This record gives sequence, structure tokens and C-alpha cells, in this order.
Amino acid sequence: NVTYRKLVFLNKELYATSSKFDKLKISKAIVRAVREKGGHFLEMKDKLYFDIGDKRAWDKTSQALREGQTEIRKRLEQEEARQKESKSSLQSDGSSKVAQYKQIISDHRFLDYSKQVLESLYNPSSSAAVNLPTTES
Repeated sequence: NVTYRKLVFLNKELYATSSKFDKLKISKAIVRAVREKGGHFLEMKDKLYFDIGDKRAWDKTSQALREGQTEIRKRLEQEEARQKESKSSLQSDGSSKVAQYKQIISDHRFLDYSKQVLESLYNPSSSAAVNLPTTES
């Protein structure tokens, strides 16, 4: 549950920059990555735990990603404005963080990115920081 929340937190900026259609892809990819790592989405009923299924897991993940979006969008807009003034917050390939996020979604590479983030949460010693994927295929 803690790892899932961290994964959601680490994807909130990406979610904030995405279209409605892409937001669903992000939620689905997070649920799939968690399940592929052996995680479950459970609900307790009559003192027993039951898997809630993918649809409800996607809905709950989407809700978790939506929390705090107003503040995140404002912060990203401020970063973009500062970047235009100084060009100092560009990624290594010269593009902005928002542009990189949009590239992740447009290239359908989000599941791999989500798995990389999840792996870094399970095994922090494997990489100090998760980098945005390069725009190269």
C-alpha cells in the first residue's frame, strides 16, 4: 500500500499534463505494474479480503492521481514560465519536463516507465533516481 501510494505520487505530474484518454492509460498501467509485481487491490468484506477487480482498481487509482492536481498544474506552469526565461530547467535533450511527459504517453511507453518507477521503489539501491525515458525509440 505504501509503495502503491509512492507510485501514484511519482506519476501525478504526468497525469496532470495528460489528456482524459491518456489519464485512463496511466491508471491502467499503474494497476498492471502493481499486479505484475505481485500486488493486489483488496477490499475487506465480512472480515475477509477480496480482490476488487481491475475496473475498481483503475477508478481508485484515477481518484488517487486526481488529488492535488490544481496545485501540481500551477507548479508546472510556473516551472514552464521560469524555463522560458532561463532555459535552465530543460531536460538533458533540451526539452521541458512537460514535453517529456507528453512524449512518454504519445510513444505508448508509459507501462515500461511505470514498471521502472515501481522497481525503483521496491529496490532503491538499483538506481538513485528514476529518469524520464529518452525520446529515442
